[in-house]
Amino acid sequence: MSFVAVRSRHGPWIVGVGGNAPIDYGPETIVFDTRTHQVIPGPKLVSTKLCPILLPVGDRIYALTRYPAMKGGINFVPWFQVLDLSQARVVSGRLVDCKWEQLPRPPCFPWELSPRHYIFPPMVRVRSFVSVSSCILVSMDEQKGTHMFNLETQQWSKLDDKNLPFTGGAVPHGPLFLGFSTAAKRIAAYNITVCATDSPSPSITAGSLSLSITEFPVVDEAGEEVVSNGKFVSLGNHGFCSFRCRTDDLVLGTLEHTRELVTMRAYATEEHLSQDHLKSVRNVVISSQMEQVYSVRDSLRGLSWPSLVDVISL
Repeated sequence: MSFVAVRSRHGPWIVGVGGNAPIDYGPETIVFDTRTHQVIPGPKLVSTKLCPILLPVGDRIYALTRYPAMKGGINFVPWFQVLDLSQARVVSGRLVDCKWEQLPRPPCFPWELSPRHYIFPPMVRVRSFVSVSSCILVSMDEQKGTHMFNLETQQWSKLDDKNLPFTGGAVPHGPLFLGFSTAAKRIAAYNITVCATDSPSPSITAGSLSLSITEFPVVDEAGEEVVSNGKFVSLGNHGFCSFRCRTDDLVLGTLEHTRELVTMRAYATEEHLSQDHLKSVRNVVISSQMEQVYSVRDSLRGLSWPSLVDVISL
């Protein structure tokens, strides 16, 4: 499953989505109420997804498959779904008055296949993604370009001929976004805007919109770039954390235990950033950092490190 933090009208929730039903146990949507510590089953996905990309926007959670499948029962169509929690209620320990609904498929996902391509379907993967203002931006591994889903019109369109400059998801950090730079192979900060243009180019079919991205290096006080990887989590406007995971299998007595070692590194930034200061910013300076390692063990089942890092980072 993938996990995401959501502030619903009921309070702060952690929502898990995905799985491998019916192989896995439990529902395809679960909610953990951080105030009551209650685990609440939610509605089933329209189609089963393994570790989908989750993008919370207001009361809605948008779920996009990472690896679209051409056939089979997992990661199959619909590839893009939304869950509206604005009217959701908890009744008898279950989440009601909400359901997953199908959204238009991204045009960058292969669809019209020849019989040969259907037998040997292409392997595609979402390379990078981010939610900016009222749109979702996506780039793929096998093709160039950035595609935009307009949350207001619920329509996909190609926004730019270049890929997003980071790998994986970019997380909000004050007026900027944090991501793993594809070119520099390290963490970087980005100013990402989707703005109107007076003379749209042929590559821009999203009305008169254009994409503007400025990359800022993240450096320490000595001016050295900070090398970090894994999952990034913003701590507001004063710092961020990165998480990494590695498996360490142990045999204790007759029971086999799976242990995951989770490394958390916290970074404090030198100053608070604001939109007014971005014109003079050349980089993001780290004033201090701290590392901690956590050991998580489960004797009953194997641990999935992507899911584990998602939960811990929340």
